[in-house]
Amino acid sequence: MKTINLVSIVVLSILLFNCSNKKEANQIENQEVTIAEVDKSLFVRLGGETGISSIVDDILKSHLDNPEIRHVFLPIAENPQRLESFKTHVKQFLSAGTGGGAAYMGKDLPTAHKGLNTSEKEFMAAVDDILGVLAKHNIDEETQKDMLFILYSLKGAVIGL
Repeated sequence: MKTINLVSIVVLSILLFNCSNKKEANQIENQEVTIAEVDKSLFVRLGGETGISSIVDDILKSHLDNPEIRHVFLPIAENPQRLESFKTHVKQFLSAGTGGGAAYMGKDLPTAHKGLNTSEKEFMAAVDDILGVLAKHNIDEETQKDMLFILYSLKGAVIGL
């Protein structure tokens, strides 16, 4: 969220500078579109509830295909009830954390990852999977960077630092 605010301030500064220099009206209109894009929540940029649902489904598939972290997700995938609960919690977590309306009802990250002994290599494998899925869903580069920032901010809670 700080990134969005910082980008908004920079864009507004540019807009104000250009207005004070009496730039052409169409140039100012183009900058207003940029401001509108920046002001969209991460939730909206990820495609809202439908987009996040599809992204989470594909992330899980990617994790199950990844030999580095498959062992963590196979027990979840083998139990249909546990799988649905897991996907629901991840979707709620992602929605709530990106500005959507969902309330997260799952465990906090340290509790959810307790006992998994996630290594840095496994964490990076999961991050790579997530970024690959975002690219597959044609999520723009700036949104991917915002997600990467969030993922890194959660690293200590996931690997127990």
